[in-house]
Amino acid sequence: MMTGYLAILGAVFIWAIFNGYLVKKIRTSGVGVGTWTSFVGVMLFFIFFVLNGKEFPSLNQNQIIGLLCLGTFAALNNACNYTGIKISMVNTLLFHYLAPLLIPIWALTIPVFQSNIRTVDLIALFVGLCGMIWIGVPNFRGNKKWLYFASASAFFYSLEIVFSGYVSNRLNVAADISALTKLSGQVIIMPLVAVLLRESLRVESKREIPWLILGGAMLYFSFILYFSGSATVSDMHRGILGYIDRIGAIAIGAYFFKEERDNVNKNTLIGGALILGAGLLVML
Repeated sequence: MMTGYLAILGAVFIWAIFNGYLVKKIRTSGVGVGTWTSFVGVMLFFIFFVLNGKEFPSLNQNQIIGLLCLGTFAALNNACNYTGIKISMVNTLLFHYLAPLLIPIWALTIPVFQSNIRTVDLIALFVGLCGMIWIGVPNFRGNKKWLYFASASAFFYSLEIVFSGYVSNRLNVAADISALTKLSGQVIIMPLVAVLLRESLRVESKREIPWLILGGAMLYFSFILYFSGSATVSDMHRGILGYIDRIGAIAIGAYFFKEERDNVNKNTLIGGALILGAGLLVML
């Protein structure tokens, strides 16, 4: 059990660096960063797969459906997340805190995810909603784009979390196959999102290529760790441990980028505290 938690922690520490520094540093669009780093991750998968002499496993119908859902929701989540980070990293990542609070809703509405919902979970949902409103309402007077992307990202991320546990735990899909599915989903779906958002996938500078390769390696190894841990760590606990990613990314971003330090205001701190407190409630 402890090994699973350590694997999740390893993954979220890598994501903190990826989201807090690399996505913001690279001038290529958010969906461009996601597409190219995922492509590198897919290439790394096949390199290690061949070197280890593995054979691709046969998958049953439930496993295929579960993996398709995982790849789709992961791609939509990160397409929205990376795009939102380009606009306002601090606020986008704070809104990501809402994802674990949506998990009880899926447990109530989707049969395969059904579990006991406690009163404290419902209280946490209400507190988290208050935090979201506290952060979001003042921004309706300014640039609202980040709010739309952050909200969509939190929604899709919550579904990604439950399907990660579903394929890893209930369907017993190997971690590397789940990682390949998530990376492949992003390679296929993110360019379609780019068309819808009228974003370019073009790499802005040759100097960014090494950063994209590094980012792809980070995603590949973090996904392997994450899906390894998902086999033993519950959906809610994985969502809560993901807070380390967001807190770390905000701290890293605020340290390296002045415009992100300027985004940390009173409303951000109060709303973020409410959302974080809501997440901690579900651990009681």
